[in-house]
Amino acid sequence: MDLLSSSPNDSFGDDDSIHDYSFAPLQDPELLLAAYTRAFNIRMMKSEEENADESWPVERRELVYDDSHSKPQLAQKKDRVTPDQAIFNYLYQQRRNDLLETMFDEETCMEYTTEVEQMGAAMPQIQRMYAYYCRNKPVKKEAVEKSSDSRRGVVELDNEESGNDDPKRRPQSTPTENGALEHAVKDSQQQQVTNPRRSARLRARSVVKKPVVVGVEDEESSNEDPKQQSTPRNKRKQQRTPREDGPIHLNDCAVLMLNVPARTITRINKSKEAQEANDRTDVRRKKKRVKDSRKVQLSSDQAVFYYFHERKRSDVLDALFNENTRQEHVNKVKEVVCEMPSIMRMYAHWRRIELKKTIKDAMEIWKCQACKKQQKTSGQKDLLEHIGTHERISSPCVVEHCGRRMKPRYMREHLKRFHARHYDEKARTQRNKYFPPEAFLRFDDKKFGNTQNLEDPKCRECGKVVRVRTTRRYHVAQHLKLSYKCMIDDCEFRSNPMAINRHISQYHSKKVGQLTAGEFLDFKLIKDDFNKTIGEEFHKFFTCRNNKPVRKRVEAKDKRASPNDMNVTPQLAIFYYLYERKRRDVLEAIFDEETWKEFASKVEKMGIDMPSILRTYAYWRRIELKKTSKGGIEIWKCHLCKKETKAFGPRNLLNHIGTHEVAKCPCVVEDCNTLVRPDLFRSHLKKVHALHVDHLGKKEYHKLRLIERSCSDEARTKRNKYFPPEAFLRFDDKKIGGKTQFEDPKCRECGQMVRVNTTRRAHVAQHLNLLYKCVVDGCEFRINPRTVIAHLSTRHSKKVAQLTAEELFELKRIRADFRKVMERELNKFFPYKEEISEDHFGDFL
Repeated sequence: MDLLSSSPNDSFGDDDSIHDYSFAPLQDPELLLAAYTRAFNIRMMKSEEENADESWPVERRELVYDDSHSKPQLAQKKDRVTPDQAIFNYLYQQRRNDLLETMFDEETCMEYTTEVEQMGAAMPQIQRMYAYYCRNKPVKKEAVEKSSDSRRGVVELDNEESGNDDPKRRPQSTPTENGALEHAVKDSQQQQVTNPRRSARLRARSVVKKPVVVGVEDEESSNEDPKQQSTPRNKRKQQRTPREDGPIHLNDCAVLMLNVPARTITRINKSKEAQEANDRTDVRRKKKRVKDSRKVQLSSDQAVFYYFHERKRSDVLDALFNENTRQEHVNKVKEVVCEMPSIMRMYAHWRRIELKKTIKDAMEIWKCQACKKQQKTSGQKDLLEHIGTHERISSPCVVEHCGRRMKPRYMREHLKRFHARHYDEKARTQRNKYFPPEAFLRFDDKKFGNTQNLEDPKCRECGKVVRVRTTRRYHVAQHLKLSYKCMIDDCEFRSNPMAINRHISQYHSKKVGQLTAGEFLDFKLIKDDFNKTIGEEFHKFFTCRNNKPVRKRVEAKDKRASPNDMNVTPQLAIFYYLYERKRRDVLEAIFDEETWKEFASKVEKMGIDMPSILRTYAYWRRIELKKTSKGGIEIWKCHLCKKETKAFGPRNLLNHIGTHEVAKCPCVVEDCNTLVRPDLFRSHLKKVHALHVDHLGKKEYHKLRLIERSCSDEARTKRNKYFPPEAFLRFDDKKIGGKTQFEDPKCRECGQMVRVNTTRRAHVAQHLNLLYKCVVDGCEFRINPRTVIAHLSTRHSKKVAQLTAEELFELKRIRADFRKVMERELNKFFPYKEEISEDHFGDFL
């Protein structure tokens, strides 16, 4: 049905007539519908204000959009929620009976209770009501004209209310979509004037066919002055804007969409681009504010203040803090980057990290917050699988090379086997819902690999002592000469499954989950054959000690309760905070006698293991900031000298501790009796002896490494004295990367994308066939300097610190030669980028 061919009886007064209407002939029905909806709501709001003084209530009707029919509908809102009812619902859900009694009387409480129970889930929350208010609140005409309205299709239809009918008197607006549409209407009107045939045709069509009317017909239109009706300006005015007393014509909205010139499309696109540019600037400003707010650090007093402030315990806050201190704490809590944590979550971070230092090779036990089931895990995989049982994470196989079809009950097993990465990413988003940090319970008493204590670490074949059980398996494979070819085409690398996995990630820049179906099947067959062969031949090389299990030495158990046996609740942490400061008046107001005695006994049992609130918050803060500041440099503050130290790793902090604790050592060069601090040895060699570390002899270099290692071990024992967890300040805005960030990740030789800078050097070494013989005598294995540490630990069960002077010197020579070759040949394969964006370069300014 054409818009201009409808009769006056085709109205929108009844709901039945709504479903007979179609917006098909319009150019953009969604834009017309949005404009018409807004005009109708303005009209109804006016009628409601005019009838406000009448004795009977006015029922407000509002136009809504139904997606099922794609047509407008009228919805009646009979159940209205007042702000008092919303506040009552909020406190009623929180069970704050004390505040309800003070704010409402008995009759009001009974009335609101019945209304809340009747509405049930339909009762809106305060947050949702405020969101609707912000979205639909009425705006004055002056503010609308000055602001840039970003909503699509919303057109200013209330020009008549502000009195700005004359286009010359209207203020100029910003170039938004609404402004572009207004210019489109003016252009269409100008075309009608300049084209006499078109204007005559439109006038004839408007005389014969009247516009569609919403509601009842306008009875007062016949009483208007005939002079005013015949005026061309008044006719255009009636078509543009809704009249105050009459119904709303569809032409009021449709005239904005009909006969729009084609050149206005470019104006709308330009307005969208300007809006997107403004959004990008807002994002940059927000990032800058976040970087500035990372410097905020909270104290234990502020954490305690937040605990009572969240629970609205004003009586306790008055006893602990004065008015100025309370206002300072409120302002500082608002400046925190992350959401202010609860004491329970802060303690959970501290407890798990501290227990992990003392209890090694033990399984973690977590408690699901949904089903209350305890889950043992050695990593995140078991927790993510348990989350998948609650979230029902399953999806059809969308991988191109995977043509398998299966029943729905086998879909989850298929995803875990062949598409584990897709499965884990979905489950990882729900981690904090089921297993937040406070869900960690303890470490299990049973440790991993208890059977390794029954095996003799000495090989029966060669007499070598291999301490680690996993290394024994590869030691047996070396005796059996088990070697498998890489499953990727045109690659001749051969080794054990562990080395092949590392080879794929370093040289092919792939993970096992990114392999094709055939490659993954070959890798699985290699692992199965390796495990089967080692399982059959392992007992021939490493047997049990006299076929009897080794008894563990039972140490005297400490009477104090360890953090693994006792869990600290937020109430216990608050009790310890006040108990340590001897605030007996506040303790009596919060806890009764039985709870007091119980918490006091727990604090005495914990002793020095009882953490302070400041330390638990420090653990939480560093972990949370590390998630958002990847690649940033840590800044710590020494407790003794109050100096801020930038740490690229633990070495910088240990060197600073050496300036306070470690004594000076004699120089490693012969005939030099100068006493030098260990952290200044290298600079002393350059300034005094004009020597680089690479130019030292075997004895001198070995002696230098022994001194540095002993000093770092001594400084590591003093770490908590100078740099405890609460000494961490923030992450620096400048990120670690240097010139490697500006290298093109695409190899010129083979076209492969290599994202990691260290892997690029290994990739270049593969093109150059650059391999070096192992530094251990009797080993003919040729390796890359990047994988020498892994080779020493897996094949020889050694660390770099356990090498002899000759082996260490040879390793230093290999690394120096490798650096020289990379400096000369790297730009031939990975040159610098020709163009660098400002956003990428801004992190290093």
